[in-house]
Amino acid sequence: MNQQADDFEEGGSLRIIQFSDTHISHLGGLGHGNTERLVGYLNEVAEPDLVINTGDVVILDPDAAEDRESALRIHERIDAPLRVLPGNHDVGECAHEPWRGIGVSSQRVQNFRAAWGSDRFLLWGDAAREAEEWAFVGINSELCASGLPEEDEQWSWLEEVAAAAAGKSVMLFLHKPLVIDEGAREGVTVAAAARERILGTFRDAELRVVANGHLHRYRHTTNGDLMAVWAPSLSFSPAAEPKLKMGPGTAGIVEYSIRGRQVDARFLQVPGIEGVADFAILPEVEQTLQALGGGPA
Repeated sequence: MNQQADDFEEGGSLRIIQFSDTHISHLGGLGHGNTERLVGYLNEVAEPDLVINTGDVVILDPDAAEDRESALRIHERIDAPLRVLPGNHDVGECAHEPWRGIGVSSQRVQNFRAAWGSDRFLLWGDAAREAEEWAFVGINSELCASGLPEEDEQWSWLEEVAAAAAGKSVMLFLHKPLVIDEGAREGVTVAAAARERILGTFRDAELRVVANGHLHRYRHTTNGDLMAVWAPSLSFSPAAEPKLKMGPGTAGIVEYSIRGRQVDARFLQVPGIEGVADFAILPEVEQTLQALGGGPA
């Protein structure tokens, strides 16, 4: 997990599993149990070439080291190459009014990096896997528009990555989506200026897929050659939110299949994994909220 760039070495087409929003607590409960079940499915059934968690790894509190350590122990059991990106509950939120005042900070980012090796990644497809024309990139969405020193560092790194990927197809992973229905929404998507900068950075590469989590729903849309995929939560099956034009969600994962420049994505339900619609009913959520000072989830 410490490597910033790597190649795939074995033959055949490339299969990637993305999962997200595990919300793991050291107290056990739904997120913890579902992630353990996913590990068994990945190792014994799916056997993917690459696994990516797009954030909100821990249940709620980015400062709860015991939750982070519990999540790390589960993820260490995944056999396939693994990359883990942070969500707002892992490093704090980049927003004018972050949830419970827990904003992204340098210390929280450093704590995440200390546990997971990095908060971003670059992987190259290998010719033997018929994916030589691909670059797989992951970024920390909570740094975008944060004003932190780590944001400048990430932009510089991303510019270098984009230059190296010129002429290649790019799959970009991050926690928050770039847009919802052609627009940015405070605290839900990355900031509009950051979105435009990301898209502009890859002007000489072919950005083919943007894959995010955060919204706890699966959605697969295309705009020209650009595919936008929302990975559902592994633990929650939320009701529809008409104001955000979002339908209901079902707990599960996303599988990507790549051969040449062709990429396909599909939603998968994992046997034994079910989500709940009401986050607040979980005992581990209630206890975590009490530790944070009470109040609604």
